[in-house]
Amino acid sequence: MIRDLDVLQEASRRVAVAVNLSIPTLDERVWRTTEPGTARPRQRLRALRILREAGIRAGVALAPILPGLSDSRESMAAVVRAAREAGAAFLWSDLVNLRPGTREHFFAHLQQDWPEELARYRRIFDGRSYLPADDRTAIREQLASLKREMPAQRSLVPLLEPPPAPEQLDLAI
Repeated sequence: MIRDLDVLQEASRRVAVAVNLSIPTLDERVWRTTEPGTARPRQRLRALRILREAGIRAGVALAPILPGLSDSRESMAAVVRAAREAGAAFLWSDLVNLRPGTREHFFAHLQQDWPEELARYRRIFDGRSYLPADDRTAIREQLASLKREMPAQRSLVPLLEPPPAPEQLDLAI
């Protein structure tokens, strides 16, 4: 992404551009176990800072949030704080989606890495791909509260913006 910084800057001068960096957790064990082969969360935050300093609209996706692994207030607060410090223009989240196929793969890894969570996940996701509505709402409200407590800081670097759309003029005939 950083190697394409010039391309992103040029694109931003022509059309609205937004870059989303997925940073669901800063916890090393959770990251290493659930996202093997991906860039470390701190590297993603560094990329975010570089993008923002270059005038690119960039933010963080706390996704997927994993019940019992990355949904605690402390875990989400750490990501929100680090994202804000890196200049995140926006934050959004999504919760884990365990549709068939993904569910079996995830449960196998859960059994291996967090066996104490397996029964709970089977109960929570019994007959569904998403968390129950009350659980989703509670996590989203907690994140909304954290975002209010740690609002986005105004960037000293102006965002690159495309020119305004041309205006159709009326002819007076």
